[in-house]
Amino acid sequence: MTNGLLPFQGAEHLPFHWEGDGSRLAIFVHGFPGTPAEMRPVADAMHARGWSVQGLLLPGFGADFLNLSGFSQADWLKAVHQAVHTARRAAPAGQALILVGNSMGAALALQTAAALPVDGLLLLAPFWRVNLRLADLIFPVAARLVPRLRPFRKADFSDPRFRESVHQIMPDADLDDSEVQAAVREVVLPLSVLAQVRSVGHQGYRHARGVQAPVAIIQGKNDVIAHPTLTRQLAARISTVKMLRLVEGEHDISRMAEPNRAEMLTALDDAMLCLAPEHPLTRQAINQTTSAQ
Repeated sequence: MTNGLLPFQGAEHLPFHWEGDGSRLAIFVHGFPGTPAEMRPVADAMHARGWSVQGLLLPGFGADFLNLSGFSQADWLKAVHQAVHTARRAAPAGQALILVGNSMGAALALQTAAALPVDGLLLLAPFWRVNLRLADLIFPVAARLVPRLRPFRKADFSDPRFRESVHQIMPDADLDDSEVQAAVREVVLPLSVLAQVRSVGHQGYRHARGVQAPVAIIQGKNDVIAHPTLTRQLAARISTVKMLRLVEGEHDISRMAEPNRAEMLTALDDAMLCLAPEHPLTRQAINQTTSAQ
């Protein structure tokens, strides 16, 4: 595979850790097939409001994505647990720690919060199963019959949205080159990987009842991957939900793109007030940042 087709090579896909005022830490858990890049806009906004922010890169993701089938949900969950343990050991006295999970990362955050003490959860477009119940039920049989997919076999390279999605993964790919197009069409995704993602979602839903920390949820109204109806079902299982906010957007609300950025910022501010209402810097930081915009 040429360098232009190697996935997730940019620095934006690497883990990040930016210190804030030291009193509050948010650990960000990306989704599938994502990287810390999808979490950076939300992390930027929270960092501007005084939070220390840490973006994880789950094992097998990012530049290692072509080897993802060698990793499992146990590896991903272990990475989140280790991040929480490490942060707790290094934390100054009284530091609040919350998990911010996006899509599949929200399911990992739920499992972690049910097992380890955290001070809050912010779930963005939380995925726990596909909206078509029948498709979810027959997946195990389908995975045995068709163990590998070529998801881009019939790709339309004239579609701007498809080109943008590919460039988010492989920014240097020349999508007008016939050889590159042929290589993209031949990309193979083992269904064993999707089986792991499916299981993560199911486990997140199962463990949701065990979450004791306060939870805020932000959900795109037009999300067809983490459907609003399913997110309401998930929220109903969590006794500590303080906020469920539907905003304009689809499954990529964590990117905080225009024209919905202002609405997402408002939702984030409200979520921070729900998760750290007693913290004197929370309202102060929000007011200062909002007035400066």
